[in-house]
Amino acid sequence: MRNYGIGPLQSVKQLTTNKTPIENRYTKIKFRTKSGIASISQLNFSNSSSSSLIVASGPRVSLYGGVNRSTVGTSDFSRALKGGSLIQRRRSTREEDEDDSFSDSDSDGSVDLFGGKVTKKKSQVGGEDGLDDINADRNISTGGLIASCAAHRNDSKLIAIGTEGGSVKICDANSRATLRTFNSSKSSTIEGGGGGRDRKTIRAVSWLRDGKRVVAGGDDGVVRVWNVSGGMKDGGLGSGGAEITLRGHGDKVSSIKVITLRKDDNGDKKKKRKIDDVDNDNSLPVWSQLVVSGSYDHTIRVWDIESTDERGEDRCVSIMNHEEPIQALLVLPPTKSSRPNVSKKVSKLDNLSLLVSAGGTTLKVWNPLNGSCLGTFQTKHAKTITSLSLLDIPYDESEDDNDQGTNYRHKRHIITAGLDGLLRIHSASNEDIVSGSLPYLHGMQIGSPIAALAISSDMSRFAIGTSTGVVIVHQRRRLITRLKTQDVERKEPRHGTFSYFQRGAHETTQDPDDYLLMHQKKQRLSEYDLLLRKFRYGDALDAVLAKRQPQAVIAVIEELGKRRGLTIALSNRDEESLDSILSFTIRFIDNPQYTSHLIGVAHILCDIYGSLHGQSAVVDELFAKLREKVTNECSVQKSILRLLGQLDYVTTAAEIAEHAGAK
Repeated sequence: MRNYGIGPLQSVKQLTTNKTPIENRYTKIKFRTKSGIASISQLNFSNSSSSSLIVASGPRVSLYGGVNRSTVGTSDFSRALKGGSLIQRRRSTREEDEDDSFSDSDSDGSVDLFGGKVTKKKSQVGGEDGLDDINADRNISTGGLIASCAAHRNDSKLIAIGTEGGSVKICDANSRATLRTFNSSKSSTIEGGGGGRDRKTIRAVSWLRDGKRVVAGGDDGVVRVWNVSGGMKDGGLGSGGAEITLRGHGDKVSSIKVITLRKDDNGDKKKKRKIDDVDNDNSLPVWSQLVVSGSYDHTIRVWDIESTDERGEDRCVSIMNHEEPIQALLVLPPTKSSRPNVSKKVSKLDNLSLLVSAGGTTLKVWNPLNGSCLGTFQTKHAKTITSLSLLDIPYDESEDDNDQGTNYRHKRHIITAGLDGLLRIHSASNEDIVSGSLPYLHGMQIGSPIAALAISSDMSRFAIGTSTGVVIVHQRRRLITRLKTQDVERKEPRHGTFSYFQRGAHETTQDPDDYLLMHQKKQRLSEYDLLLRKFRYGDALDAVLAKRQPQAVIAVIEELGKRRGLTIALSNRDEESLDSILSFTIRFIDNPQYTSHLIGVAHILCDIYGSLHGQSAVVDELFAKLREKVTNECSVQKSILRLLGQLDYVTTAAEIAEHAGAK
């Protein structure tokens, strides 16, 4: 945990010094979202290489760290993680490592009563309470509803958001557009439960492996599986909109996890089948998925969504009683040795997916397939545990001087966080679970109640969300193996090959005086640009219309207007070629960005083809739609102008009355 900068300051300083390269230091940032002091509902890292962070807080969901590879470098979040917070940068430049106070460079030059320099408080460094000013790369609105949970899809292109209005929104991570909205039932009689007729809050949401279905559960105690690519437009009401409805919980569902198993990986060698046979068998999929839901009714239910039973209760595989309200669930994947040649003691739990549940201040480990409890463990928390995270890092010999590589395995830790503001790290090896112990390793005081935890898929970033709206992110330092391999002599690439011309392009240097000279490649022109250079105006307009890019079409129309070739490009057209430009004009003529250009296009089209009215039913229908669109837009503009006039009158009358009252 010291590699994340978590632990006593003196212990962490031993890993990094002023001479340590920047890329091999841990970094820490602390910021507040635009939702202010609203509690952090959920944190979630994407599975992509960018490791963008979702922060669900208040009436919006914020994305930090860039949406794709092209936006990672320009993200405030990524840049801050490279350099660390302002407090960390000031601390690293201090000469006195023993003292945790700020140096004289932080003083404002004033002198106190004892002749000493007055230093700034920590709250004055880096903004409010030492917070960094980090802006989100994307903000996804939930229509005024409070976002209670959010989850990335495996490809990080879609985000599922659960709200307090009882709806699940499927949004695009790039465009922020809401693609689908699934609603839970308003009426309690439809769902067969007690309570009012208002929609219940969605507390947990998760994606299935195929990325086409999403699982959600909330205050109504019902777990629903919706198909993103099918179903009703708004998700429907009641069980009609959901593909699968799972009932059985007597209280609200607080956490949902998905366990993925291979159909042919069941531990029985006699029943194992070849992968090719499984792929050819359409009746039995290769992957089997189990949905695990934890509720405030003290129970954990495992659902088999691949079952053909129509009733939700028949899909329940096992029921486990935690004896306290379930706050969080965590899946421990099967463990396998990183070095198979090393002899080690094999545990009977190595090939099983285990489940950890948190309720109150107690952790329990379960076998979800048969519902047996493998151990009950008391933690050192004083208040309720709210979040669980799994830290699974391959063992590195450079981290431990005493270990000789005899037990080369992953270091698995369970991190718990609670309302007492404490982080607790526990060892979670299968040997410890079998022996009935969960050793406590380390703890950390945050200072505010912790509401959410998240760890990136590559275990490089660790995020903490508090109930006061503050997000703390620790980035693990890059480890360098002590046993360095000798550089192998590289062969000179053969002359005339691509490798020969690319030699040295990816070389790195430690000399700060060196700089990289980028060679700008010649830009390849589009098809319509080439046609414009040949003065084929009509063909250029047709080519850009086929691209279906409005901005490119307007750019070509503007260029044709500058060349006085717009009339030439619109003339001598048949029904098919006239259909494309008329359809584009009808669609975007009311868009304020394109109106000024398309009005001129509409005038030219009317002048050229107005005398041909009645000769083509298709063209006449398009001109009728254009007239209707323009008429409606003019009516809207007149109404807006009337409203502006009324507002000006009311404003002027108020100013006159105020001026008269002042006299």
